Amino acid sequence: MTNWKEYIDQKFQPKSDFEFVDGTTDLNNGIYRITHKVTGTIFDFIYPEYDWNKIGDVQFYNPKTKGWSGEFWESEFSETEKNKLDDFLKPAMQTGWSSQDFYIANKHYKSYVYWNKDFKGKRFSYNTGFGCLSIFIFPYFWITTELKKRKILNGMKEIIIEPINKNIC
Repeated sequence: MTNWKEYIDQKFQPKSDFEFVDGTTDLNNGIYRITHKVTGTIFDFIYPEYDWNKIGDVQFYNPKTKGWSGEFWESEFSETEKNKLDDFLKPAMQTGWSSQDFYIANKHYKSYVYWNKDFKGKRFSYNTGFGCLSIFIFPYFWITTELKKRKILNGMKEIIIEPINKNIC
């Protein structure tokens, strides 16, 4: 393998389990999107360079939740970076992941994404919905989030996303 494209195509097997959409026809722009047909998890490989020796970012998410993986960031193709990418994709590929999505008046404002199915340990926090207003009402958001996590208030959804390959641990 000599570049990210070859590595990515080899990693997502069998091909019949995935839908591939190559939106990178404008070189150094676009997204190479891979969707797992069973779990619905979507992988975006963003802004690859013309020779695929560098990618601008990688993200994964699932339509069942508002949470997402966070960003992998720009990366040159190398053994070290392949190992980092494998580690980054591990929740979606091997272990599964979970998200706690928080709502106020049915409007999403925060997600905690855990890199396991147990809602514990390492997590990525994602905020939406209220923009700059959230800075001014931060104490309100913090208190309501804590009450919702403790299930004292309603407005939290817990979603578990199964891994693509359930046979790998």
